[in-house]
Amino acid sequence: MEPHVTELAEALLVLLLVHAGLGAIDTFAFHELREHLPARPWAARELLLHSLRSLLFVVIFLGLAWFEWHGLFGLLIFAVVVIEYVVTIADSIAEDRTRRLSAPERTNHMLLALNTGLYTGLLVLLLVARWWHEPTAIVRAHHPALLSVALSFAAAGVAVWAARDAIASHRLERRSPSPPPRASGVAP
Repeated sequence: MEPHVTELAEALLVLLLVHAGLGAIDTFAFHELREHLPARPWAARELLLHSLRSLLFVVIFLGLAWFEWHGLFGLLIFAVVVIEYVVTIADSIAEDRTRRLSAPERTNHMLLALNTGLYTGLLVLLLVARWWHEPTAIVRAHHPALLSVALSFAAAGVAVWAARDAIASHRLERRSPSPPPRASGVAP
């Protein structure tokens, strides 16, 4: 890989690790410790969306940590990122319909959105600069091992949490839902 393309790919992986860290803060500090979402019957839909988004991040983290997506396959990994955007938007709407987000959680979400724009921009640059011009294939990437392994650990943690959120959502759906604490309007 040319030097500038290598730097783009490594910067992309670093931003994905930042995203994993911000996501972990969101999950543990806000969803678990502050809101106790798995214990809130009105949070079943939000937890299901979190589970789906987490599964998409497993694909994104592992897919970009270990592979290059050449030719038409570049559109596939880009599509996964776009689907994650759509799920995140749906999650934001679900949150606004059911609970008031604290200022720190809203700030963290803004940082996640900013970081998503940054890593998506780098992915698009990588696709346009190199991968799109290669024959269609998924090939082994040669990133620094530390970045690939760190993203693999992040993917493993996210996969476990995806299963946990899916199970919690299913459990809450089986209960009779209680009304959400805030059913309409946008949080300040």
